[in-house]
Amino acid sequence: MADKHEEIRKFLENMSDTFSILEEGIDEQTQKEYLDYSHSFETGELTDEETNQVSGILFSAKSPQEAKKKALTILAHAGTVTAFRQIEKYYKNADNNLKPWAALALQECRMFLETSLTGESAGFISGGLGGVKDKMRYYILVMPTGDKPFTPTQQTVIENEFNLVAKDLNCVVETVYPSGSYTGLTALVPLDVAVGTFIETGIEQCNELGGFVFEYYYVTNMDIPDEEEIDEIIKKVRE
Repeated sequence: MADKHEEIRKFLENMSDTFSILEEGIDEQTQKEYLDYSHSFETGELTDEETNQVSGILFSAKSPQEAKKKALTILAHAGTVTAFRQIEKYYKNADNNLKPWAALALQECRMFLETSLTGESAGFISGGLGGVKDKMRYYILVMPTGDKPFTPTQQTVIENEFNLVAKDLNCVVETVYPSGSYTGLTALVPLDVAVGTFIETGIEQCNELGGFVFEYYYVTNMDIPDEEEIDEIIKKVRE
């Protein structure tokens, strides 16, 4: 058992250089489908020989899509270094419609690896907006404190202050969408930083320069809302 734990520990330590969040994101329906399907399986050990047999389904051109989905889920639940490597090998050249499924299987297999090493449940993280390496992408919307829209100067302050906070917290502000009634941002936030800390610190620093940003905000890692959705979001946040 000690040898097995040492193998997992070394593998996870080296994984940070190769394992990253799926950059293009995974749509909500696929995430739900995977999680529902995954919850119908029990975790179970596989020998290396059994792992290779299940993996053979992934690499066979004759295997139907449903069989490959099942194989990916079985391997994910095996939670071994060998299973992870097989999923990773398939992911690199996966069928286009199964690449998000394989990405989720990779994340779940990693979760089981971490759990087997620490004895504590590990988190499962995915998002529709994707991310880069160890950072998740979020869409953030902040609003003026009153009925008056943001001025151009206030928009500049918001952008500058959020960039300063991002630098301190190892985050990245990718884009800023200025509008009179709100400011939208997309930002990359590391997994070990609470997105609320990043946003609330940004709002606090803006308000030190005039108290013009509403204390409540909207954040999601699923999608970027359109103008109609933003109007509804603003109403709900202000209520």
